[in-house]
Amino acid sequence: MMNTLRLVLGWIMVAIALYLVVHLVWSRGTPQTPSIWLDIAFAVLFLLRGLMNLRAKRRAQSATR
Repeated sequence: MMNTLRLVLGWIMVAIALYLVVHLVWSRGTPQTPSIWLDIAFAVLFLLRGLMNLRAKRRAQSATR
């Protein structure tokens, strides 16, 4: 159960990060938050945290084999 939750949350966080970056590029620099730098910071935060979740899921999966 926990591994499934970690996997789902990891992909959701990666998707949010990609959305923030694509929105900045697509809208020619119009941020979702009050600042472009805050959008970039959130994108980096969500991307790193999402990748950490996906990596932990992969490690847990390989440890049980």
